[in-house]
Amino acid sequence: MIRILARIIIYTALIIGGLSLYTFLISIRPPRYVTNVKPLDLGMDYEDVEIFTEDGIRLSGWYIPSDNAGKKAVVVCHGYPVDKGNVLGFATFLHEKFNLLFFDFRAMGKSAGRITTAGWRERKDFNAAVEFLKIKGMEKIGAVGFSMGGAVIIMANNPDVDAIVTESAYADLMSVLHLMYRDFWIFRYPLVSATDMWSRLILGVSLSQSAPRKFIRDIKAPIFLIHSERDSQIPAEHARILKEANPAAKLWIVDEADHGEAGAIHRAEYETRILEFLVSSMRE
Repeated sequence: MIRILARIIIYTALIIGGLSLYTFLISIRPPRYVTNVKPLDLGMDYEDVEIFTEDGIRLSGWYIPSDNAGKKAVVVCHGYPVDKGNVLGFATFLHEKFNLLFFDFRAMGKSAGRITTAGWRERKDFNAAVEFLKIKGMEKIGAVGFSMGGAVIIMANNPDVDAIVTESAYADLMSVLHLMYRDFWIFRYPLVSATDMWSRLILGVSLSQSAPRKFIRDIKAPIFLIHSERDSQIPAEHARILKEANPAAKLWIVDEADHGEAGAIHRAEYETRILEFLVSSMRE
């Protein structure tokens, strides 16, 4: 009986260890997606740019100047695991008032890098993008981020950013992992712990570090949080947690939408709310 029990424990541990390692490895090296669209296709002149992070990663970007923007710009950050072209169509309305910078996070799109940390090291990517705009002479800088991109902006807490808009940002990555393993019943707990162990062993980063809820409380810039009530990937509770951590942040929960659908379902209101927020927050 003891031998049988020991075998069950050993086999269970091996299955959990193997499954969590497989999940971790495919998560940090997702397939690369390169959306077949460019700003010119949407009527915007642009410049292909390269941005280099402090740890030497080359990022691929688009700088899109606007005749009406002066020295005001907005960085637009995509989600996991897509690319800058994936969010281009949803953010073109910003071009009316701002110069724009889109870029691919490390290990995604056309950027260099082999590994993504889904938020933690990507803070360096965002900070490099902000520095690029400062070198361009921008005096007011806003940031708009979708899903992981929103989480990155919050965790970066860059003092040169004057306004922040996030859509479907996670409050902490460990909660997202629990949701990912939700079908494994009580075994999701050891699976989450094992995945975090692999992250610490291989990357030297604990998944618990990627927790925007710990960073948002220290942000002084105006924040506008947008989330979908029916979000199946990152539940709306994440936005409420972020709002609770920084009561000064504005919060808009869109009832009918799923993950990233707010702009598609309520296009006019979506664009108006974001533009008014950014224009008001980035006044001279």
